[in-house]
Amino acid sequence: MKSLSLTTFILALLMFTTVSLWAQDTRDEITPSRTVLPPMSGVALYDWLGTEGYYTEIYTDDKLQDLVAQGLADDSPVVVSATIGSLAWYAVHLITQFDESGNPRFDRGLNKVPNLKSTLIEVWRKNKTEESYPLSEEDVEASIEVRNDIVVLAHDFVWSNVPSILAALYPQDEEVHEIIWDAYDPENPANVLDWFNRGKFTTDKATKLRLEALEITDGLAPLYAAVGLGFTKTNESLTALVERLEEDPGSRALCAHLIEAIASHDESAIPHRALLQNAASTAGLLVPEGITLERPDGYGVDTDIGIEYRTQQALLHLEELRENNSDED
Repeated sequence: MKSLSLTTFILALLMFTTVSLWAQDTRDEITPSRTVLPPMSGVALYDWLGTEGYYTEIYTDDKLQDLVAQGLADDSPVVVSATIGSLAWYAVHLITQFDESGNPRFDRGLNKVPNLKSTLIEVWRKNKTEESYPLSEEDVEASIEVRNDIVVLAHDFVWSNVPSILAALYPQDEEVHEIIWDAYDPENPANVLDWFNRGKFTTDKATKLRLEALEITDGLAPLYAAVGLGFTKTNESLTALVERLEEDPGSRALCAHLIEAIASHDESAIPHRALLQNAASTAGLLVPEGITLERPDGYGVDTDIGIEYRTQQALLHLEELRENNSDED
């Protein structure tokens, strides 16, 4: 039986257990979370980099890029896989951790590593077969392990994270788009939808999949579809989102993401303000008047975190647009 959740969910779950420790008081700068020296080499070094080292000031960006290049070129397959595993962790940080200006908090420029994209694509094509992918439930369970006292990705399954890594490091790249589509599983479209979102893809293929997935009644697929249609920003995407919110807003998390996605269409969404307000009220997403929520730790890592904040920001955005339009009139 094919799994309904692959490494995207696993990484998000693992990140949730640790991200708050790294996020405290680091919105404006990267600060070391430990004072101990890092491991010097081998698998231990890359396990440490993925879970901690990339997010400290112990190494410069240039040094980290050199270490990644060295790890990928190592003669030991386990060092190579540990390097790729570290990039999977880094990719999650890159797309979920932002400073107050909206910039990635931990961008170490690892996409500048020479031949990184082609190396990752080669790893994917070498390992992905009809038998090996999608991962079975047993494989998903075996794909994480504790190594060097750190929860990491198991060597045998690191390759399955390549599409998610590529999407985060090389957004809107054509080759990456094809690798993501190569990972499409009709029984579980959520992973590909998530990766298309990571890569900010608005291709016809991505949009078609999102429109189809928006009609799914449960799981993460409609939520990821809503997110993607939110930055697609076409008349077709707005119409589909409004219809879904009117007919079946789903869970509180899905409702919040639908509201945000509709509001992201800016002026085109203003006529739907009443619908958004009513949906938010019905779903219990509104907070008492006069209370301004702050973005919570872990926001963006798990779809359920900060849904009231997400809703409030979307409604405030539309209200500001409405007021600005009124002033111009």
